Amino acid sequence: MGFLNHKNNREHILPDVFTAVKHGVTARQVAEMYGIEVNSHGMACCPFHDDTHPSMKLDERYYCFGCHASGDAIDFVSDLFRIGKREAAVKIAEDFHIPYDPKGHSGRGQPVTLEQKKEWEMRQLQKGFREWRGKALSDLNGDYRILTERTTRFEPADRNAPFPKPFVQAHNDRMLVEFYIGLLETASQEMQIHLYLYDEGTIAALHDRVNGREKPRASVWEKLEAKKQLVHNRHTEAPPANPQRAAI
Repeated sequence: MGFLNHKNNREHILPDVFTAVKHGVTARQVAEMYGIEVNSHGMACCPFHDDTHPSMKLDERYYCFGCHASGDAIDFVSDLFRIGKREAAVKIAEDFHIPYDPKGHSGRGQPVTLEQKKEWEMRQLQKGFREWRGKALSDLNGDYRILTERTTRFEPADRNAPFPKPFVQAHNDRMLVEFYIGLLETASQEMQIHLYLYDEGTIAALHDRVNGREKPRASVWEKLEAKKQLVHNRHTEAPPANPQRAAI
């Protein structure tokens, strides 16, 4: 992630409001900003017709399978508030704190200071973090329920018997899941953002493993054994026949 990765203090040129908004937010983000409830599948009840069952798909753009309304974030806000396109773009920019050139001259805008760019990147980071945290907590709580049931199922009846491998794996994974849930619920925001930046892949891999989607990986021992076998094969491999010698 290029968060606050500044090598110098060169000024940056602000784009016009339409360009800034189209590159800054999605249709789904503006819909949620203005009170539209979007489910985990990206579907919502369409606000442009009498809709009782979610029929609108929202992502970068939006499309309603009922009334066929479609467009980008600016189109959505324009139709939702019944305002012009430029007024909609300005509203989005102000509500999402997106910097833009108010004169609207693309490529000839006002320069952006380093502080403004840092502030914008911080807002983008916090927005991405909030979205990730909600999904991560939902996934981890689901994983905890699965692992609790799994440890109960594989727990040996005889306490003196060796613990079976599925029980040990489920027990260890549940402790790790509980650890991450605790951090995401009680740790400082700085620590939680650190998890987002550096442990996102680890948490996603844990979720995949719990749900049986983990890609099989060779252990260190298996890799060493495979390498030893490869070396052994090279040393024991018969040399190729010499065609000239064979022809004599």
